[in-house]
Amino acid sequence: MKYGLIVFYSYQHGLMAEKMLKKNNIPVEFVPTPRSITESCSHSLKFGLESLRVVQNLLQRLNIPYKGIYEVERIPAGYKIVKII
Repeated sequence: MKYGLIVFYSYQHGLMAEKMLKKNNIPVEFVPTPRSITESCSHSLKFGLESLRVVQNLLQRLNIPYKGIYEVERIPAGYKIVKII
């Protein structure tokens, strides 16, 4: 199963994004940020890739800074980063 992962510069940025995305009916979930991606923020937002364009547009329009968006795949050993979006 593949999903999107938004990594933020701070936990506060993640909270702001979560609030606005949920307000726009985009299901998101706080998850621990994989250490192989970054150690700057301990939590990221997980979302369905079908919402990618809407998520990107909302973050840009609302000027919420983020470090990156990743496509991640769940594998038996945990996860695998498929690509940086």
